Amino acid sequence: MTVPLTGAAQSLTTVGQVANLQPVANRLARAKEEGSRTQLFTHTLTVGVLTSAAKLAGAGKTIFMARFFGAGDELDAFLIAFLLPSFVADLIGASLTGALVPQLVRAREAEGPTGGRELADSALSSAATIMLIITGALAASSHWLMPFAAGGFPEEKLRLTTVLFLGLLCWLPMSACSAVWRAVLNAHGLFALPAIAPIASPFMCIACLYAFTRRSGVGVLCIGTVAGVALECFALAIAASRLGYPVVPHWRKWRNPAMAGIARQYLPLLASSGLSSACVLIDQSIAGRLGPGQVSAFVYGTRLTTVMLQVIAMPIGVTILPVLSHLASARDWARVRATVLICGAASAAIAFLLAAGCIRGSEALIRVLFERGAFHHDSARLVAHVQRFSLLQLPFALLLAIGARLASAISANALLARIGVLALISGVVLDLVFSRYLGVAGIALATVFVQIVSLVGLTVLLYRREPKLFMEPR
Repeated sequence: MTVPLTGAAQSLTTVGQVANLQPVANRLARAKEEGSRTQLFTHTLTVGVLTSAAKLAGAGKTIFMARFFGAGDELDAFLIAFLLPSFVADLIGASLTGALVPQLVRAREAEGPTGGRELADSALSSAATIMLIITGALAASSHWLMPFAAGGFPEEKLRLTTVLFLGLLCWLPMSACSAVWRAVLNAHGLFALPAIAPIASPFMCIACLYAFTRRSGVGVLCIGTVAGVALECFALAIAASRLGYPVVPHWRKWRNPAMAGIARQYLPLLASSGLSSACVLIDQSIAGRLGPGQVSAFVYGTRLTTVMLQVIAMPIGVTILPVLSHLASARDWARVRATVLICGAASAAIAFLLAAGCIRGSEALIRVLFERGAFHHDSARLVAHVQRFSLLQLPFALLLAIGARLASAISANALLARIGVLALISGVVLDLVFSRYLGVAGIALATVFVQIVSLVGLTVLLYRREPKLFMEPR
C-alpha cells in the first residue's frame, strides 16, 4: 500500500533529489570545462602546425625565386610591386577578421543562425565594396605611387614594376572576402582550413616558376600569387557555403545595424596594426643612424623572435578569440578569467623555456644559419647579441596577444589603439636611450620594455573597463 505524501514531504523529497543531483551537475560542469580547455589546446596546436607549414612554404618560394631570378632587376621590380598590396591585404584583412569574429558569435547567440548569416552577408558586401574602392584608388594613382616606392629605378624597370603592381592589385578584393569567410569559420570553431589555406599562394608560385618562367619572365610570380589567393578564396568560400553562409556579395545588403558595431571595433584594430607597423619602421630607422650594417644586424637578430611569435602567438589569438567571445557574450566572467589565466600561464611558461634555450645557444644558432660568405664571425657575434635581447620579449608578447584578444572579445578594441600610441611613444624614447649605451642591441632590449609597458597599460585599462574580469564584486 502506497502512502500519499503531503505537500511538505514532497518538498523535502524534491530538495533531497536536487541535493543528490548537485554533485553530478558539478562534475559534469567541470568535465565540460576541462573538455573545452583541452579542445582549445588541440585547436591551438593544430593552427600552430599548419601555420608553420604555410610559413615554410613561403620560405621555399623565396628560395625558388632566388634560383630563377637571382638578385636582378626583374626580382627587384616584383618585390617593390608586391610590397603595397601585401601591406594593405594584411592590414585590412587581419583587422577585419579580429573585429568580425566576436560580433558573429554574439549575433548567432542572440538571433540564431539567421542573425549570423545576415551579419556575414552585410560584412561581405561592405568589405568587398571598400576593397574595390581601395583597389581602384591604388590603380589610378599607380603612376605616382611606383616612382615614389621605386626611387632610382630606370624607366624600363619602373614600367615593369608598375605593370606588376597593377596585376597584383587583383588579389585585394579576394583578400577582403577571404577575411570574412575566415571569420565565419573561426566563429564556428573551424580553424584548420583558414590556417593552411595561405599555403596555396607559394605553391602556385613555385608551380608557375617551373612551368612558365622561360616564356613569361617575372610575370609568372604575379600570376602565381593571384592564382594562389584565388584558390585560397575559393576553398574558404566553399567551406563557408557548407555552413549556410552567403558567398556572393549582395550590394544592397550592406546596411545592417550591427555593421556600426563592427566598424567601431574594426577602426581601432586597424589603427593598432598601423601603429605596430610604425614601431617596426622606427626601430629600423634608429638602427640605421648607428652606422653601416646595423640595420641588417637588427633585422637578422630579430628574425627568429618574429617567426616564433607568428607560429605561437597567432594560433593562440585565433583559437582563443571565439571562446572568449562566447563567454563574454554570456557574461560568464569567472570562466573568462579562468581561461585567460590558464592560457596565459601556459603560454608564458612555454615562451620562457623556448627563450631560455634559444638565448643559451644564440651564437651557435646564428653561426649555423648565417656565418658563411660575406657574413663573418664579428657579424655573427653582433647578431647573436641582438637576438638574445630580442628573445626576452617572448613571454610578454604572448601575454599581450592574449590580452588583445580579450579586449576584442568584450568589444573594447578602442583600448588597443590607445596602447598602440603608448607603445609608439615609449618605443621611440627607449630606443634612443638604450641604443646610446648598448648600440643596436639596445633597440632589441627596448622592445622588451615596450611590451611590458603595453601589457601593464592594457591590464589597467581592462580593469577600468570591466572590473569583473579580475574579481567578482562582493
